[in-house]
Amino acid sequence: MLSAKKIQAVAAVAIGLGVAPLMLFAGCATDGGGEVAPEESEPVPGTETETGEGICLMNNCTDDEQCAGCADDRNTCLPDENRCVACNPVTGQGCEPGFACSPFGICAPEGQICPTDDHGTPQVTCSENADCLACSPMHQVCDTATGQCQACTGTNTQHCLASDICVDGSCSPKCPSSCTVDNDCGQCGAPGNEAHACNAHVCSECSDTWPCEAGLECVAGSCVPGCGATGGQTSGSCLSDEDCAFCGDPDDPTSGSWDCKKPVNANGPNDHGTCGPVAAGCSDLGTSVAVLPEPWSDYTNLCSSDNDCAGVGIQLDVGELVKDLVGSDQIDLGFTKVDIQSATVSYDMSTCADVDITADISCGVCVPCKVDNDCQPIAVDPVINDMFAGEPLAQIAGALLINLLYGNESEHNLNFYCQPVAAGYGVCAPCSNPLQACGSNQGIGSGGGSGGSCDHDTSTTGGPLNSSCSTCAATVCQSDSYCCDVAWDSVCVGAAAQLCGSSGGGGGGSCSHSECTEGAALTTGCSSCVDTVCGADPFCCNNNWDGICVQKAEDMCGNTCNGGSNPPVQNGCVHPECSTGVKLDPSCSSCATSVCNADSYCCDVTWDSICVDAANTLCGGCN
Repeated sequence: MLSAKKIQAVAAVAIGLGVAPLMLFAGCATDGGGEVAPEESEPVPGTETETGEGICLMNNCTDDEQCAGCADDRNTCLPDENRCVACNPVTGQGCEPGFACSPFGICAPEGQICPTDDHGTPQVTCSENADCLACSPMHQVCDTATGQCQACTGTNTQHCLASDICVDGSCSPKCPSSCTVDNDCGQCGAPGNEAHACNAHVCSECSDTWPCEAGLECVAGSCVPGCGATGGQTSGSCLSDEDCAFCGDPDDPTSGSWDCKKPVNANGPNDHGTCGPVAAGCSDLGTSVAVLPEPWSDYTNLCSSDNDCAGVGIQLDVGELVKDLVGSDQIDLGFTKVDIQSATVSYDMSTCADVDITADISCGVCVPCKVDNDCQPIAVDPVINDMFAGEPLAQIAGALLINLLYGNESEHNLNFYCQPVAAGYGVCAPCSNPLQACGSNQGIGSGGGSGGSCDHDTSTTGGPLNSSCSTCAATVCQSDSYCCDVAWDSVCVGAAAQLCGSSGGGGGGSCSHSECTEGAALTTGCSSCVDTVCGADPFCCNNNWDGICVQKAEDMCGNTCNGGSNPPVQNGCVHPECSTGVKLDPSCSSCATSVCNADSYCCDVTWDSICVDAANTLCGGCN
């Protein structure tokens, strides 16, 4: 069983990316062919591969210090290209007699050339790295098996970034910035901190196709024990006090326990409730009582509006987060090690959230977040000096740290999402891959979709669609901007099937959202289905398109509003039995009938997480 700190303590990030040890030790490189010249032989200028003392950011340098450990005398940084070079490609100076400076700043034997085809691929046959010296920086390694000059081999990645691996002779990121299938994430993380699942286009700890171990829930790509009967539900639905065991902070005895709050007239074993802190009233939630997990529990403030939380916050140690990311308390420069120190930043708790204390008493508590967008990313660059304070090699250590974690990406942030705790509030936990935003959970509501086209429909994978292509495209991109910004992949197709039902074509339609989705009132004339529904129930076009309107669309228009991927249904339910939502009609499917016969709450009040759990048990297929 994972400790509660993995799930709830932001300061103890166990879900960060693991990073391979640095491969920058002085004097350890070979020519890539597996042979090292005998000690008594003098290396030929331009072909030796012994490294100097220092680090080598071969293709990501900013000054000469960062090239001190590079092979082939490439000890000068060419700042315009961020490359370490051995000579001046403009003046041609810097090479030994018998060698000439190539256009790429490499000393190659006089007369050696590297002709290429139309795609820039070298047309020389090599037997050692020296045969490739006249080629471009990404074609400097000889693959002796094929005789081709390329960027790297399985045993020689000296020209790749520390954040890269060698794939088919090219330097590729170990962990891609976006993904479509789990196999894209095979190199992400390290033992104990894997991120091998593709969740909402981001390599993460878990996904719908890469489940967590038994007893844990997948929330925003992270495996966490949940608060409530099935976990991961903001509402914290419960049947008994045992369902609330992971609400609050179980590892902190001062935080108090949480129990299942039920309505006054509900005392039966199958009556639903909501997890909340054990407290008699608002006065029990003073500043000396923690109701949030560490480190957010350092300060608790009562409030009635967000204005009451202005200036409330904690000091978050970014140094500790970075230590977990690199898997060490130190950065190894190759010739010495530099300690990573504490570096704190202020993190706001400026949101006032309602907390149910009893069935009829609620209080406001200043918390970090209600939704994901409340959790702001933390920029690493401004705290580099604090992490290496007092170190004479701070600049080098900082450059190496950024190179190791981010390569040459321009944004150097640690990203967070709002992990639900209970009763409508949460804590800002690191994304399962903190170097990347948590996929569709970040920026929901932004819409996106300004750059796509309309060259295929929503049921077909392809390039990004524009949100103006159809009502369905707008609905999907509202929940997952990747689909209109990057690509319309299988995740987007699945989202279209679930969110749009049979109305999810590629073009046409002017409704502000799908008839199969609750939302604002729709306008008569935007579709024939809307005209039919509003003719029978004007409320749907005059006030709000609620669950009853969705049900009427299902009954009157023949739309398939259930996505079709969960337990067998009869195409009559307003939402899948495996998703929380409004109460279901027991006759809408055989699964709904079974669940409501066992728990009438699901068809009389609402279809909550306990109903979803019952659907999985009785019908199967919700995993």
